[in-house]
Amino acid sequence: MGKWVKTIKIKHLFTEKEDLESIQESMAKIADVIDSRNLIPPFNTKKFRAIPKGDDYFQPVDYANKLLNDWYNYADEYRVWTE
Repeated sequence: MGKWVKTIKIKHLFTEKEDLESIQESMAKIADVIDSRNLIPPFNTKKFRAIPKGDDYFQPVDYANKLLNDWYNYADEYRVWTE
């Protein structure tokens, strides 16, 4: 098994609230932490800062979960431990 090369602490920034404002705030804070680590290759957090209102089928929490899934895929590939 490979060695983790970095650690990023973001789980404390997750929110249990599902309203747009809370999710946008949480995701922006998560993006700030990821951006502050100067990862190579860089992870694009632009969409983390632009969570949309959603519609009848896809809500803000769904967008956030998709983006977090993208983060975890990146973290696994580049051996970034996420706490």
